[in-house]
This record gives sequence, structure tokens and C-alpha cells, in this order.
Amino acid sequence: MTTNVLERTANLRTATCGDAAVLTGLMRKLSYPTTPSVMREQLETRENNPNYRTYLAEWEGRAVGMIALRLIPARGSEDSMVQIAGLVVSEECRGLGLGKQLLGRAEAWGAECGSGLLCVTSINREERLPAHEFYMHAGFKKYGCRFMKAL
Repeated sequence: MTTNVLERTANLRTATCGDAAVLTGLMRKLSYPTTPSVMREQLETRENNPNYRTYLAEWEGRAVGMIALRLIPARGSEDSMVQIAGLVVSEECRGLGLGKQLLGRAEAWGAECGSGLLCVTSINREERLPAHEFYMHAGFKKYGCRFMKAL
């Protein structure tokens, strides 16, 4: 199947609270330990918050991908930016253009919000290298490093 066929048949829509179970399954593929009730609570909390958006990708009647986004408002001289909080495509659909389609939707939402930047944070582990290559291929550039402290 070519990317063009996939792009014509994939349906991207805003996720709702009723999608909690399928989103949980997709997030677990990213090794995020969540449950449908926690996912539903997050969706309910963010449903009316204009700084959050989650899109679900459906193909041939089933959920095969998702992207969770957060708008970080501008501070001082910094531009606002859209952060990708999670992006996953089911293994059987990888390489077909669906991840690129989800990124395109993220870029469009960012533009709608007046943001000029799209960012993602990822862990430097060998199993994440394919994701890093995906982002680099999609035009992302790697910047700096991250410092964290447990509280």
C-alpha cells in the first residue's frame, strides 16, 4: 500500500472520553503505564482546555495511532510552542505515512493556535532510536540536553 492510499483512508479526529480504552492501548505501546480510567480522567480534564489536544487516527475502522499535544504559551521574548506529549502508530501501520500525517495535524493545530514551534522530548535509549530517526527525517533538529531532579 502506498502512502497516498493511506492518507486518503486514514481518519484523524479529536479524541473524546469514549476513546480512553483505545488510547490506553496505544499509550502502552510507548511503555506508558496507564489505565482506561486514568486516560478518561485526563481527557475529561483537557476536553475544554484550549491548550491541549489529542488526535486519534483510525484506519479501516480501528484505532491505529494517536498524537497528544500541549500548547505552551509564550513567555517574555520566547514564542509559544506546541509540545508533542505522545505520538504512537501501531507497529503494523508503521512506514505507511501515518506518523507523518499525525505530525501534519499537529503542525496545523499549532498554526491555528498561533504557535511557530513544534517540539518533542525523548529519552536517549537504544530502543527509541527509530523514533529519533523518524523525527529527524520529519525535519526536527536536536537541541541541547535536559536536566531533571526528582522531588
